Amino acid sequence: MFQPEAMTAAPATPPASLPEPTVKRTHRPPSLASSLGRAFEVLELFSLGRPVLRVEALAQALGYTRSTAYRYVRELCDAGLLAPSSAGTYVLGPRIIELERLLRLTDPLYLAGRQVLPALHREDSVLLLQSLYGDKVLCIYSEGPQTLEHRGRRLVVRRTRGLPFPLFRGAASLALLAGMPGDRIREVYLRNAQEIAARGLGADWETFRTMLMAIRRKGWATSGGQLGPHIFGIAVPIATAGERRVIGSPARVFPREPGQAYDGAREASDAAELQAIARSISAAHALAASSTPVDPLQPTAPSRPATGKESS
Repeated sequence: MFQPEAMTAAPATPPASLPEPTVKRTHRPPSLASSLGRAFEVLELFSLGRPVLRVEALAQALGYTRSTAYRYVRELCDAGLLAPSSAGTYVLGPRIIELERLLRLTDPLYLAGRQVLPALHREDSVLLLQSLYGDKVLCIYSEGPQTLEHRGRRLVVRRTRGLPFPLFRGAASLALLAGMPGDRIREVYLRNAQEIAARGLGADWETFRTMLMAIRRKGWATSGGQLGPHIFGIAVPIATAGERRVIGSPARVFPREPGQAYDGAREASDAAELQAIARSISAAHALAASSTPVDPLQPTAPSRPATGKESS
């Protein structure tokens, strides 16, 4: 189990009301608060409901001048991250497809999950492997059925690779949040105090901090109704073997009636199973991170025929 890191008192209480930005921007470190970082804000505007954008819409949404927006769009097109569509509109570019394939071949956490989780497939639940992405939790691998049967209902598990989830909803989100360094947790709180209070995670810093410390001491987090009214989840953190840095979270989700108590013995058993999974993924992650990835579509170099002579 990962070791708790002390969380000290927070700085001044955040303002009671925070202005709502035109665009919900992913938090970035100061090193990306540059023209490059601003150019990537263009990519954040794309979504399933808004797959095609005009430069004028980009400029208005981000507060850029038209010439600045055109410059960023041109640079992103040159990099293959955007592509012109029709009638002056732009869509996500082909380089993203190439990068997605590269991630599947090289991401140590994904490779570790793909190695460990298939053997644990069950038809009555779904295993999810998730990682942190800014102030979001991103599903990178799932193992199990896409729908669960429960008392005549078909329950859709709305989690799949590439689907982000808010940092304050779901068991995996809480397990990852509790595993963050203390100073990072304070930053998250100050940026999201209103949402944290609205989610019932703490009306002030002390309440929020106490809740996360309880999750750390326990070693796992649970939640119900976050992925659906009849779906319950339990999750633990994955820590690297050496640094004890939290890199992800396996979660198991399964059907349950709203308000139904989680049997204590089953909760402890499910948590122990997930902690064993987390250790296996951590070990596989370390191995994948130190290995040279192999492209299965690239032909291997032919072996040299034996010559009967040994070099001295």
